[in-house]
Amino acid sequence: MSKLTVGCIVLGRLETNCYFLHREGEYEAIVVDPAQNGDKVFLKLREKGLSVKAVLLTHGHFDHLLGVNEMKELSTVEFGGLTVYAGAAEEALLSDPELNHSARIGKSYTVKPDVLVKDGDVIEVGSMKCKVIATPGHSVGSVCYYFEEDDVLISGDTLFFESVGRTDFPTGDAGALRVSVEEKLFALKDEIKVYPGHGDFTTIGHEKQYNPFFSSVKA
Repeated sequence: MSKLTVGCIVLGRLETNCYFLHREGEYEAIVVDPAQNGDKVFLKLREKGLSVKAVLLTHGHFDHLLGVNEMKELSTVEFGGLTVYAGAAEEALLSDPELNHSARIGKSYTVKPDVLVKDGDVIEVGSMKCKVIATPGHSVGSVCYYFEEDDVLISGDTLFFESVGRTDFPTGDAGALRVSVEEKLFALKDEIKVYPGHGDFTTIGHEKQYNPFFSSVKA
C-alpha cells in the first residue's frame, strides 16, 4: 500500500489546521475541517491532481466548518459530489448558528452532514481507512479520526501539542475531555502522529509525557 500523505493548510482568523489526506499515486482525497474558503481549497487540490471525495468534521464550531458548503457545491458541479461526515452527537451544533458561534462573527452558518458517525465506525475513501473515536469534552460530539494502518490521528480540538481544547463553549465538559484523552487517545501507541485542529503536530507518547493537563500519565 502506498504512503499516506498528510498536508495542512492553515485557514481563518483562528488559524485552523485544515488537513488533506491522500495516498501517493492515487487521486482520491479527504479534507478535514475546511475552516473557510472551501472553493479555493477544492481548486488548489484539483490543481494537484486530487479529487476531494469526503470531508471529515472533528466537531461543529464555526472555525472548523465555514468552507464545507462551498466545497460541497463545487464538488457537485465538478465530480458529482462528496460525502460530509460528522459525529452523531454534534448535529445540534452544526445546525444552530448560536451554538456553533458563527452568529457571533456575523456569519450564521449551518452544515448538514451526509453521514453521522459514532464511536467505532470505519470510514473508507479509496484505499484510505480511518476509525472514528468519539471524544466528547471540547464539545459533546467531538470525534477523532484514527488512520491505524498509517499511525495517524486527526485530533481536532480534543488534544493539542502540550494542551487541550477549551471546554467553556456550549456542550463542553472538562471531565469528559479528560476521560476521552486518558482512556481513548492515550491507549493508542506512543508513536502515533497527532495532527491537531490548531498549532503544532505532536505524538501520543509526547503528550503522555509532557502534557501538563495529564501530569499523572507517563509514557
